Amino acid sequence: MILISILFKLVGSLSFLLFGMKLMSDGIQKSTGKSLHKALSFMTKNRFMGLLTGIFVTMIIQSSGATTVMVVSFVNAGLITLAQSVGVIFGANIGTTVTAWIVALFGFNFNIAALAIPLFGLGYLLRSVKKLKKETLGEAIMGFSLLFFGLDLLKNLLDVNPEQISVFQSIFNHGLWSYILAIFLSIFFTALLHSSSAVSAIVITLSYQQLLSWEIAATMILGSNIGSTIDAVMASFGTKVNARRAALVHVMFNVLGFALAMFFFKPFLRLTDWIVPGPVQNSITIHIAMLHTLFNIFSSL
Repeated sequence: MILISILFKLVGSLSFLLFGMKLMSDGIQKSTGKSLHKALSFMTKNRFMGLLTGIFVTMIIQSSGATTVMVVSFVNAGLITLAQSVGVIFGANIGTTVTAWIVALFGFNFNIAALAIPLFGLGYLLRSVKKLKKETLGEAIMGFSLLFFGLDLLKNLLDVNPEQISVFQSIFNHGLWSYILAIFLSIFFTALLHSSSAVSAIVITLSYQQLLSWEIAATMILGSNIGSTIDAVMASFGTKVNARRAALVHVMFNVLGFALAMFFFKPFLRLTDWIVPGPVQNSITIHIAMLHTLFNIFSSL
């Protein structure tokens, strides 16, 4: 019953978080849509420029899935080549780590609920008053506030108590099978939610509440990178050969990166520990965000 209760709480809180992310992403894309398309079209002359473009675009729209879908559609339309698309895909994976950093740095150090409600009101005002001509900005602000409101609900609903901790420990206390389960769950939920950022936010929150160990959290973050390829794969259905190849590059890149990270799992965790100062439990949120970033940077080299 405890686990079922936790799952229902997660679903409700996650609904706010996901809807907020979508609203924010949609608002930003509406206001900068043409500029982003031009950026993808003209800033991909070489792999390095493509990498920077992927990072920049994904940081703005907060969705690596949306970026890779645009890349696949651009390759299909002949606007960029398959070779040019590779750098953008690599950059999109790096850019998506921004959400993890926002959650890690601001989600647990401030009273975000107190800020989220006034922000939502401001966003609604901008969206409703047509004379201001700031509808898309208002939509983005509303989404941003809902994202943090959902995160605050998630944090407060998962009140730490010995019973809850024992439930999670019993799930992820079976040696190798625990890691396999963590990988499966992260891939499944990332594909289901179409958002590695949402899964990262959940993992960071659960770890902050001591419901996930550092090792299991790291495994889930790495696994979510495989699940994040679902958008590009779905977008490639019915497209030309090179567009399908672009989607395949995304899948192969993430799967290979995941395999290498798991092979060097312990050294990878030690590197993250060395970079982030202090004990893991005192800065678990920063550790997770740093690991997510390091993984995507190293995979792009």
